[in-house]
Amino acid sequence: MKRLKIILTVSSCFLITAIIYMYICLIVSPKSIHDSGGTKYYRGMGFLAEPENSIDVMVYGNSDVYAGFVPAKLYDEFGYTSYASGTVLQTIGDINKLLRKTLRTQAPKVAVLEVDCLYEKRNKALDDSNFLLAPFVFHVRWKELKLRDFYTIPNRSKKYDIAKGFVHSDEINKYDAGDYMGDKNQKPHPIPRRNLKHLKNFIKICRTNNIKILFLELPSASSWNYAKHNYMNYLSKDLNIPFIDLNVKDSNFNIDFAKDFRDKGDHMNVFGAEKATTYVGRYLKEKYSSILSDRRNVKEYAHWQEVVDYFKKVL
Repeated sequence: MKRLKIILTVSSCFLITAIIYMYICLIVSPKSIHDSGGTKYYRGMGFLAEPENSIDVMVYGNSDVYAGFVPAKLYDEFGYTSYASGTVLQTIGDINKLLRKTLRTQAPKVAVLEVDCLYEKRNKALDDSNFLLAPFVFHVRWKELKLRDFYTIPNRSKKYDIAKGFVHSDEINKYDAGDYMGDKNQKPHPIPRRNLKHLKNFIKICRTNNIKILFLELPSASSWNYAKHNYMNYLSKDLNIPFIDLNVKDSNFNIDFAKDFRDKGDHMNVFGAEKATTYVGRYLKEKYSSILSDRRNVKEYAHWQEVVDYFKKVL
């Protein structure tokens, strides 16, 4: 009897501690995209709030993606539904987690990977998308807590984002990029071995689920050069995956560093993003028209016109 009492007492303590900890997780978790950490917690996973199996093109990557790819533009011009799943300094390891979450509710036909993320050397000890790690990841939120934080349950599946992950900026920051790509014959710069392992896992998941893969590098004078291009060009051929690099002249993409960037040649503004999206859209139409459908006259996708109208209004 005494032993049973001890067991019950210890179990009760564990249960109470667990309940208190879960409540703390609830309090500090971002409740909106505007809270500290909210962009990482919600923006990259906004596809969870989309109707099931309604997204045909998923675009994964770091901040270059949410600054340089416009789903509203892709739909308006080509009728393809898409989502820009990009967050700051996102790694390919993070992206694999997003890919698995994507497949719970979506069946994309094409996965576009913006390959700048493959050079991210950061190895996070904490997963900022894990609710149970919220007190460690979002501890700075104690300074900004509001009354709603004590009773609102964070729910990414209800955080509908009409911009589909794109972050609008019409700021123009003129920049003299010079010859930022350097010599065409630079020695290839390999991605970290850990990232290559994660990339092969990404490819395996996509191919298992009949998802076509496209490697993409959006223009960036601060993080890209021919050494990286040459390696990705070699790797893409070795993996039999097409690769578009909008930084090279061979792509026939017209980069204008005087008009198309928001922050000195690093992230594109909306004007550059529109141009890049149109270019990618043409490629998708040319290469994947057999698996991608124009949804513009399909009743079930009528809500996408609201997405286009919202984008044009903001523009």
